[in-house]
Amino acid sequence: MAVISNLNKVSVTAQLNNGTKDGKVKTLSLSLGSLDVNRYDNQKAMNIVNALEPCLSKSVYEVLKVEVSKLTNDD
Repeated sequence: MAVISNLNKVSVTAQLNNGTKDGKVKTLSLSLGSLDVNRYDNQKAMNIVNALEPCLSKSVYEVLKVEVSKLTNDD
């Protein structure tokens, strides 16, 4: 029996540098929201983050992508 994975949701969040505490970087999240799974492109997401960064009061520390998929059995 095989398992089928269907991508249902893609979201991107820019983690903004909010200083350090006890030697660890604190971050604030700036979500780009849920994106169209059929049109999502990593480069386009980074282009959006890069275009927004000069408008933000904090620098981008890292960019995270979250994918949610539905798993089903192939009967």
